[in-house]
Amino acid sequence: MPEVTRCFELSDIDLALSCAEQDNMGGIVPKVIYGYCEDVATWPTRPVATTDPLTLDAAGALVGDLVMKTGTRAYTFEFTDDTGSFTIKPQGEPGGESFLHELNITAAKTRKKILGFMNAVKGRKVFFLVEDNNGQWYLMGDKNHGARMANDSDGSTTGAAYTERNQTTLRFQYSSPRAFVYEGDTENVLTVASSGNES
Repeated sequence: MPEVTRCFELSDIDLALSCAEQDNMGGIVPKVIYGYCEDVATWPTRPVATTDPLTLDAAGALVGDLVMKTGTRAYTFEFTDDTGSFTIKPQGEPGGESFLHELNITAAKTRKKILGFMNAVKGRKVFFLVEDNNGQWYLMGDKNHGARMANDSDGSTTGAAYTERNQTTLRFQYSSPRAFVYEGDTENVLTVASSGNES
């Protein structure tokens, strides 16, 4: 019988009750970073077991930075506080499991820039960098697949009553074979990239 390759090294998982880890707040920061996948020069890579199996910590984090192509940059999208959510859910049949990443955001008051954004990303592969309220970042998108605007969001609505919010609600989805946090750059990506970034 052939020897089974051990890709991951299992370990005990405690309650993460160290002083730094006791803070745990739900929700996401009401500003995400986004851009077209075609403008990305270098993507972070998935961790790979070499001579030793991956520790659980290493198995859960992408390696490297997201770097934009020369002359391009990523952008920010600020949305209404306490309206955004980000989820990673298992999906697929046995032997074909993957993870569905979903971002939901709501922008109060429908306006032309929001409608223009919807037009610009309709049918396009985009990436998002999402920060949760515990300071952890997540990346939606990779070199082969991007996040796409879902057709089942509530879209733009005026509301029916004076007390209801005029708003646009958007949903983006991205599937990946594994689930990761992103520990790379989130600042330089917002500046127009100079030459030498493309690989």
